[in-house]
Amino acid sequence: MSIDRAVYTQALKADGEAIAEAGRRDINAAVPSCPDWTMHKLLAHVGRVYWSVGRHVAERATEMIPADEIPCPPEGAAIVGWFEEAHRFVQEALDGADPDEAVWSWAGQNTMAFYFRRMAHETAVHRWDAQAAFGEPGPIDSDLAADGVSELFEVVLPFAVANWNMALPDASLHLHRTDGEGEWLLVNDGGSIKMSREHAKGDAAVRAGGTDLLLLSWERIGLDGPGVETFGNADAARAWFALSR
Repeated sequence: MSIDRAVYTQALKADGEAIAEAGRRDINAAVPSCPDWTMHKLLAHVGRVYWSVGRHVAERATEMIPADEIPCPPEGAAIVGWFEEAHRFVQEALDGADPDEAVWSWAGQNTMAFYFRRMAHETAVHRWDAQAAFGEPGPIDSDLAADGVSELFEVVLPFAVANWNMALPDASLHLHRTDGEGEWLLVNDGGSIKMSREHAKGDAAVRAGGTDLLLLSWERIGLDGPGVETFGNADAARAWFALSR
């Protein structure tokens, strides 16, 4: 794991509770940061992830559990209770897990540590989405967000590029965190993502706080946001961020 386990578990707990709270407000509310999603669909998506991860972790599964064995979400307002049950289930499963224990994961990082990190970031970004549906998204902890940027470009997107035949931008991108430590250089290395943590010049550069860098990287906000500075080839920066769609 990249940061302390307790940070991940606390984020999973607090942000999951915040998603449920947003769901109770209106399951039919549109989620502007996820086109065509309502709060019901957001709860269904995250809840299914929780049920799946919870089962893999609780059962110490070393092979993928088929999707048709994962509980499907109910219609209507019952989705909130179903989500809350899934949230409790994945927390309880992770509470009993050693980060070094073996478990299957889609990313090929087959230890429990992968899921502590992944569940924290999955939940943090979707918590922001859920609150944005009501115009009130709170910030993501900046250190957690910076770790989320690293996870996206060193784990999530390399897997996607390798398995979905995605084309990478030719131009390089440098990211610079302004409210703490954190710099990343992203390069197209023969069709694979090469990420290094260094102060270096890219064809494009983006400076912002940790929360904004994570939201930019997951294409939740644009380069025109307050507190975001862009230098060089802005189209290249947009192309890198578009990979997370």
